Amino acid sequence: MAALTAAACGSDSDDGGGGGSAAPAGTQTQSTKEINVKPTGAGAVKVGTSCGDTVPVGPKNKDGVYSTMPQELQDIYSSYPDNLIESTWATKKITAKPPWKIGYITVGVSNQYQNNVLKSLKEEFAAAKAEGLVEGSLVTNIPPSLQQSTPESQISAIKQMIRQGVDAIIVNPADSVAESPAMEQAGEQGVPIILADVPPAPGSKYQTSTWTQNQVEADAGTLGIIGKGNILIVRGIAGNQNDKVLYNQKVVDLKNCPDIKVASVLYGNWDNGTTKQVVSQYLASHPQKIDGVLQDGGMFAGIVQAFESRGIEVPPVGMEQCAAGDLSWWLKKIDTYKTVGGCINGLQGGYVYFNTALRILANKGPKYNVLSMPAVTLDNTNLKAYAQPGLPLTSDLELPGPKTAWCDDKCLDEYFNEPGPATAK
Repeated sequence: MAALTAAACGSDSDDGGGGGSAAPAGTQTQSTKEINVKPTGAGAVKVGTSCGDTVPVGPKNKDGVYSTMPQELQDIYSSYPDNLIESTWATKKITAKPPWKIGYITVGVSNQYQNNVLKSLKEEFAAAKAEGLVEGSLVTNIPPSLQQSTPESQISAIKQMIRQGVDAIIVNPADSVAESPAMEQAGEQGVPIILADVPPAPGSKYQTSTWTQNQVEADAGTLGIIGKGNILIVRGIAGNQNDKVLYNQKVVDLKNCPDIKVASVLYGNWDNGTTKQVVSQYLASHPQKIDGVLQDGGMFAGIVQAFESRGIEVPPVGMEQCAAGDLSWWLKKIDTYKTVGGCINGLQGGYVYFNTALRILANKGPKYNVLSMPAVTLDNTNLKAYAQPGLPLTSDLELPGPKTAWCDDKCLDEYFNEPGPATAK
């Protein structure tokens, strides 16, 4: 059985970047200069048939580019459920020359990860501008709230940016399926779309997804700890393509765990306040014991608060995407509490999204439509290397690590036909 590993994408670099835009009022700030923890690789999770092993869900077309991959990449891509294809940008040449204009469209910023992605994108933009790679300022479209983040508004933003002459757009979509026609039209016009940790819409040709797969280690590993009993699944936003893929992995992994039953599926909207409310309401009206929780990312604190507010011991909660407060809470209970997390921080996300966009514009040729880069996996064996003691569960900080900890330049080379970062020449 092949072990899943983040070694291909983890970095030993101590590089940091700091500065950037200020955080919203009331939040703590975090700089890559302040943190230089090195990733320690994936936890003890493997592809297999036992409860605690991850189950391959794809890709659908295993006889395509998947069959040409080395075994290590095949293990990584086995969690992608749709068709994996050669990227259109592997052969389609972009005629725009540097300096380029870069756009960023996202849903309303509701957590520190999203704030740090924006901070990182601005830092990377400033560095690229100094090298003559980009011009002007990062063109952004960010509504003030999640409620105002609609597919219609993002479609309008994509079209507006194209009219403004933007050469590539990084998108965290409200609904990648609904927005796919607009994103495909952008690609046909020579403007690549880089999806920020969201799988592409099925059947798309011009979208390039940079994807952490943080559900793989977190889901299977946590199920292995739970072993038996009733669990809750807390999903993100209904209809979101990323949510569908994350949920699909959970359902498949449960096949390895016949003694675990799903008591209910709830929606937390990737928001800790909403999550606390819906989980607390469920616990209040359902007295049966809950032995564990799987969630679609960034909702750990809300789940913990819901259990604690009801005076119920917190069961193992899979930690897809982690905040520093989550890790500090876990560290305090490390002798009695176990779970598994798959995590990056927003600074690392912004670094990968932006440099992927530059490489595509520079015709480096991404090999696949999905650039699947495993997140750093945390469990009780390496938690102390990442967790900061004494932080409140509600801390705005993220887990530490250099901006290159998810995927540095050497890691990115594995996903492009031509290695090396973009240059102005």
